[in-house]
Amino acid sequence: MKKEKKKYVFVVQVTRQLSVDILNAFVRSGTEIELLTGTVEYNYEAPDKDIKIRYFNKYKNATFTSRIVSGIYFTITTFFYLLFKSRRNELILVSTPPFTFYTAWFLKKMRGQKYHLVVWDLYPDVLVNLGVLSKNNILIKFWRMLNEWAFRNASSIFTLGKGMDNAIRNYTKVSPEIIPNWVETSFIVPLRKEENSFVKDHELNGKLVVLYSGNLGLTHDVEAIVFAAKELLFDTSIKFVIIGDGPKLPKIKEFVNSNKLTNVLILPYQDKSVLPYSLSSADICVVTLSKGAESVSVPSKTYYSMAAGASIFAIASNDSELGSIIKNYNCGYVFEDYTPVDLSNAILKLKGNKELLDTFKSNARKASLNYTPQNAYKYFEIISKPTR
Repeated sequence: MKKEKKKYVFVVQVTRQLSVDILNAFVRSGTEIELLTGTVEYNYEAPDKDIKIRYFNKYKNATFTSRIVSGIYFTITTFFYLLFKSRRNELILVSTPPFTFYTAWFLKKMRGQKYHLVVWDLYPDVLVNLGVLSKNNILIKFWRMLNEWAFRNASSIFTLGKGMDNAIRNYTKVSPEIIPNWVETSFIVPLRKEENSFVKDHELNGKLVVLYSGNLGLTHDVEAIVFAAKELLFDTSIKFVIIGDGPKLPKIKEFVNSNKLTNVLILPYQDKSVLPYSLSSADICVVTLSKGAESVSVPSKTYYSMAAGASIFAIASNDSELGSIIKNYNCGYVFEDYTPVDLSNAILKLKGNKELLDTFKSNARKASLNYTPQNAYKYFEIISKPTR
């Protein structure tokens, strides 16, 4: 008799490339997996055709309220689907949104359904650490209680680094599995500027390019980049490129226009086909991690920037996972307490010291080879083992 494949249900409201890689790893390892999501976004590889995808409401991140409301609605609709349509399959839930963790706990208590948690952002700790809400707020206390229930009853918990590992241990005695994020290093590769279409299209050849690519969120210190650009306006050989969107975009545009910063290029999000070229145009990639988020988040763009062979300027705590990566691999600088002058002086230092710049860039690329999509298979290897 043919052995029946083990089945899993993967729940995440926004399915990006990391989740796609995990899903594909499960299918290629001989299991069946169903995806419950609001949207699928990928860069270099689409979900395998054997993955069953069911769409629910999309994540809305325009405001804090819209995030909460869309996350709760997604949680409610997926809960009823799991309640009636998926009684026997093991669940894998990602922290986008984190509320699905609590429905999984309820299903385990009600009918013994096993579940696994992937914690890429730890809430409500993010809100407390960023000063959005007090740790003594009744909502935060209730939220933390729900986390404790969910974490203690999970068959396994996954997270990104030691900082988040320690934060999760405050909730549970279950030891989290640490699996860093990754990048497809054959998709993102260093390119000579003379061969780079993005460089040509935006007249960046011969420039030292300082790039920020990603969300212009309220907790991202993107202002530091344009403040540094103002300090370096006199040097026409340096170009600042900002790619993305978010609540801070109008403020950034207003500052650039009012100060007539001709050394700043602002672009909307680019098509995924442009990503390998935009990232590899950079000599310096700026990655920001808000103070307070050191132990509860690791920006995935870090690995993409390293794969492109760019030196990394991390606006973050020295004690953060991001700061540790930069220092351990000697691929850039970490700016914790800094001024725009500190940032601009560091840019000028690398511009005037090509050997040091090339060392940072080479080290970044080499470091990225330690963070490959093979990490996705570690999720399958751990989850597929017999659990409690």
